[in-house]
Amino acid sequence: MRSSRSSVSRTLGPAVLAALLLVPNAASPAGAVPRDEDSPSLPGIRATVADGRPCTAKSAKKSARTPWAQSFLGIGRAWELSRGAGVEVAVVSTGADASRVPALDGRVTGGRDVVAGGTVEDDCVGYGTFLAGLVAGKRQEGLAAAGVAPEARVIAVRATDKRGLTTPEALADGIGAATASGARIIHVALAVPSAPRKLKDAVAAALKAGAVVVAPASAREWESGSGASRAESGPVYPAALPGVLAVSSVGPGGEPDTQGAEQGPRTRPRLSAPGVSVTGPGPGGGGQFTGGGDAVAGAFVAGTAALVLSYHPGLSGEQIAHRLEATAYGAVGDAPDPGVGLGVVDPVRALSAVLPEEHASSPSGTRNASAAHAVPPLDPPTARDHALAVAGGAVAVTLLVAFLAVVLPRGRRRGWRAGTAGGPTASAD
Repeated sequence: MRSSRSSVSRTLGPAVLAALLLVPNAASPAGAVPRDEDSPSLPGIRATVADGRPCTAKSAKKSARTPWAQSFLGIGRAWELSRGAGVEVAVVSTGADASRVPALDGRVTGGRDVVAGGTVEDDCVGYGTFLAGLVAGKRQEGLAAAGVAPEARVIAVRATDKRGLTTPEALADGIGAATASGARIIHVALAVPSAPRKLKDAVAAALKAGAVVVAPASAREWESGSGASRAESGPVYPAALPGVLAVSSVGPGGEPDTQGAEQGPRTRPRLSAPGVSVTGPGPGGGGQFTGGGDAVAGAFVAGTAALVLSYHPGLSGEQIAHRLEATAYGAVGDAPDPGVGLGVVDPVRALSAVLPEEHASSPSGTRNASAAHAVPPLDPPTARDHALAVAGGAVAVTLLVAFLAVVLPRGRRRGWRAGTAGGPTASAD
C-alpha cells in the first residue's frame, strides 16, 4: 500500500504543478494588471520624428506575452462574437508600412497621401503603422498580440509631412479622403488647435455619410514640435467638434493617464481606452514597439466600433457611437467624467448588450438619455474568482491523474479483463 501511495504521489506532483503553471496570471484579476510595460525591452514609438532625424528604425525585439490591453478589454471574449469581418477602418495618420510588416499583411490598403500626393506606400514615422496594427493587425506565429478587429481592413490615409506634423487644412483633406474611401469607421489619429470651416465641413460630411469619427482628446503626442501643443490651454480638434468621439487614455489599473493633462490643449473625452505602454507592430518588419497616448486609445475604440458594425451591420454611425458610450464600463449617463468620459470602452458589452431603446416603439436611432443607466456595468473579475477557477481546475486535474495512476496499472495486471463482482459467488448446481 505504501508503495502504491508513493507511486500516485510521484505521478500527481508534477501533474498538479504543470496544471497550475499552465494557467497564466492565475491570481491576477482583470482590470488589476501589474503596472509595468508588456515588455520593458521593446523600443518606443512616437507620433513625430525630430527635425533632422532619420525615419524610425525597425524593432528587432518581440514579446510573447499577451498585451495587458487585450486582457483588460476582454478582446478574446469579444472575438467569440465578432472579429470585424467586412468592415473598413480609415486611419488618418502618418501612413502605414504594410508591405514589410507581417501583422499588416492583407489587412492594410494604402489610401491617399493628401500632403505629398499619390497613394500611401510607406510610413517614415511609424505611428500610423502602429495604430493600424492595434485596429486590425493579425496574430503572428509565436505572439499573442493582435488587433482589436483582426478581420477588418484598414485604409491608411496620410495627412502629415514626413516628420508627422499636420495642419488643420491637411487634416480636413485627410478626413475627406477617408470619407471618400467609403470607410464607416474613421480614426483621426491627429490633433490641431483650431478648426477652420474646411475642417468642420469635412467632419460634418463624414458624419452625414454614416461614419463613426474617433479622435484623441489631447495633443500630448505632438508635444515635441507640433503647433497644436504650444497653446497653453483650450480644446483640440476634431475631438471638440459635435458628433466626434473624443477618446482619452487609461493605464493598466483603469485610472486616467494624467501625463501632460495639466498642460497643453485638451478636450473633455467621451470615452476612454488603454493608452499606456501598449504593445503593437511597427515599421520595417515583424518587430514590436510600445506606444501610448490618446491616439493609441482611439485605435482601441475604432477597433471596437468595427467589431460592432460587423456584428450589427444595420446600425448607423450615430447608433454605433451611442452603443459604445452606453455600454462603456462605468457609464453613468450623459455627464462625462473629466478624466475618462462616460467610461472605458467595453467590447463584449458593446456587442452583446440589449439597449432600452431597442425595445421601445420609438425609432431605433433615437438617443435615450438614460440608456447608460439602464445597462448596468459588469463587475470585473476578482482575484477570488480567478483563484476559485484555478483551484477547481487543479482539483479536476488531480482527480483525473489519480484515476489514471490507479486504474491503468490494475488494468494492465488483469490484461484489461473485467474484475469479479464484489459479492459472494454462487455455486453451480
